[in-house]
Amino acid sequence: MKTYRYLRLAMVAMVLGLAVAVVHEVLRVDGNCWQTSLSGYYYTPVQNLFVGALIAIGVCLVSLKGNTDSEDVLLNFAGMCAPFVALVPIHDPSACGVVTDDLNRDLNIANNVVALLAVIGAALAALAVLWWHNRRTPNGEPAPTRIEILGYAESVLLFGAAVAVFRLQPEWFDRYGHPVAAIAMFVFVFANVVVNAVNIYYERRGTDAPVRRLNRYTWIALAMVASVVGSVLLGAAGVQHWLLLIEASLIGCFAVFWGFQTWELWDQGLRKEPGATSISTR
Repeated sequence: MKTYRYLRLAMVAMVLGLAVAVVHEVLRVDGNCWQTSLSGYYYTPVQNLFVGALIAIGVCLVSLKGNTDSEDVLLNFAGMCAPFVALVPIHDPSACGVVTDDLNRDLNIANNVVALLAVIGAALAALAVLWWHNRRTPNGEPAPTRIEILGYAESVLLFGAAVAVFRLQPEWFDRYGHPVAAIAMFVFVFANVVVNAVNIYYERRGTDAPVRRLNRYTWIALAMVASVVGSVLLGAAGVQHWLLLIEASLIGCFAVFWGFQTWELWDQGLRKEPGATSISTR
């Protein structure tokens, strides 16, 4: 349970640290210049915190066991995307506070993505070997479920696609790798919030715990949708920083989600199976 607490709270802490770094940079620059996107802060002194926080969040997402197989797969997908968001920055930075030029950017991508792909490939191979070993030498470890196997197969396909694009279309990867990974990460996080909203509703039916269709996770999911729609409308109306608003609001919802789940599961780590006799009422 301590490990689950640390993993969840670590993600909240990383979001807090990133927010402080961005605000500090805004106050440092004359005229309170804001980048047009949160990703643009890769090109400012926030860069190290930005990269480190996203990689740490990615590791936590993969390491954290989901309450269900579906949630676990979604967490793994989001965790795989986060380091790409960190290590493949947006193509065109804003004009204020830039500290990294295009040459360093391209060299960083060429080096870091190779290392990242090597780590992901090694992890996928190690998982396959462990499953094969457990199948040949039963040791009490439960066999992977269909959802876990499907999630693994999809992870291998996504890994193969990333390798192919990186090797065969490096210019396309440099330009569009960041937005593709960022959008995918937020989609997987949103799906995970929705899965939690549905699961906690069905888990509490037939128990003494309060059952609400609009539970805390439903409200977070609705807030994420509203923030995207509202920011896009502001962008259509000519607001320059609409993308920054989307990223900041979604990451804020991300932190709130993990804060709520940490509180809900503080004493149990993971949710009990539906129908269990003792369900936390938090």
